[in-house]
Amino acid sequence: MGLLVWRCFVAAVGLVGLVAAAMLWTTSALVGLPLVGGFVASTVLWCAREDQDGTAGGRKSRFSRSVRDGYLVALGVVAVGGLCSLLGFAGLLVALLLGLTSPPVLRLVLAQAKRLGWGSSPLDQPKADVDRVRQLTTAELCSAWILSGQQLRTTSSWGALPLIRLRELYLDELERRDPVGFNAWLASTASASGDPRRFLTP
Repeated sequence: MGLLVWRCFVAAVGLVGLVAAAMLWTTSALVGLPLVGGFVASTVLWCAREDQDGTAGGRKSRFSRSVRDGYLVALGVVAVGGLCSLLGFAGLLVALLLGLTSPPVLRLVLAQAKRLGWGSSPLDQPKADVDRVRQLTTAELCSAWILSGQQLRTTSSWGALPLIRLRELYLDELERRDPVGFNAWLASTASASGDPRRFLTP
């Protein structure tokens, strides 16, 4: 549903940009830019897809797809130019917003966020880590929590991400085993390297 909405919005904004270009640009610019831009983009795509000759359709399919995509790129450039001619800098902002919210960009951002562990839950953690944490005794969990807190102070921001994910698992497992004691520990102004052992049932 989100993809359909995005495509409809892109189509509407693109149409406005093309109409603006048709009204505000000279005939030579309106004809020359798509023709030259489409040819250049098609040529670049044709060369970039050289390794696709062995796929279904071969060289003929590669040529048709390169020409189609190249002239779509050229039309996109005309649409953005028309928006800028009509709205000024705001037109460029609209085009950037559409580009940044495009499905490929969002997929890339989500994949990068997942790789870095942002917004991850215990279900997203590697199963080996989850299993290993669940095999620890409560005393071992508390010791691992204290040790990881000390390690965190001497680790760089990027290197700390795996350690932070592991500490999330420690906390989740402690809460799962003894929710009452765990909440009592948190209520006692627990620190990042504090010892929760006296609050938990062994």
